[in-house]
Amino acid sequence: MATRLNIAALIADLGGAARVAEQAGVVRTAPYGWVKRHYVSSDVLERLKAANPDLDLDCYFEKVEQDDRDNEARRSIGVS
Repeated sequence: MATRLNIAALIADLGGAARVAEQAGVVRTAPYGWVKRHYVSSDVLERLKAANPDLDLDCYFEKVEQDDRDNEARRSIGVS
């Protein structure tokens, strides 16, 4: 079984996309891209942790079935 960071929940808990973008030093729309791509860089996570020292990132990791990860990878390829 694999794990995945629930980026949408993290953004919501930290006050929404605009607030998270400000804390991370990125454009306001960047957090929506993280959710769409299921990816956020470690540099961004470090900045969010620095802005929110009590943030427990471990609680945002969820278990997922391997099939779920494979299906998402196929959808994100972008082949038409």
